[in-house]
Amino acid sequence: MSESFLRMPVKASEALKGEIANENGLNMVLDGLYNRLHSDEAAEIHVYQDYILVGVRQKGHGDVFMHKFTNYGFSPNRRDNKSETLAFSIRTIDNGSLPQYCYEAINGNVDALRLTTKHLIRAYEAKVRRMTEKGKDAKLIEEYVMKVEAAKRRLTLPLEDFLTLSEPIIIEIPRNPETFYDEDEVVVSGHDGIDPTDEA
Repeated sequence: MSESFLRMPVKASEALKGEIANENGLNMVLDGLYNRLHSDEAAEIHVYQDYILVGVRQKGHGDVFMHKFTNYGFSPNRRDNKSETLAFSIRTIDNGSLPQYCYEAINGNVDALRLTTKHLIRAYEAKVRRMTEKGKDAKLIEEYVMKVEAAKRRLTLPLEDFLTLSEPIIIEIPRNPETFYDEDEVVVSGHDGIDPTDEA
């Protein structure tokens, strides 16, 4: 069964020419991409406010993007951004494996996007605790502590700044989720036991 994971790293740049895809076209692209994955690859969708990138990430390597669709995105201020269709299309290949608010964030819901950020904070904090317990290098631990603090600062920003600094929302759908991620990666999934509504 396919399963998706959420990452929210620093915004990246790209140079693909923009395309437009209707719902059927988007579904065909995502289905075809996932069906062609090798065992060490994941379908990857970067969701920005004004467009999405669709491509593949190989385990331990960077992204290779094939499509940039400019009629999709997560901005709540665009009435034409078909984000609801995007969230539905992702569900068709990941079996709805993310927490519901992750799909709502993709669909442009700002409160849900704040929850995904809180979830990421809790995931990073859990990572820091595990690394500390294992006696990992202090510099490496500090890197994750800084990521926690940066995500917490994003939550205090005005809406426009928060949206800009929260993009892209990165959805990954690995062919083999059990082996795709190593212990140094922090991702959000539907079964990690972290509730972003809990008080820290």
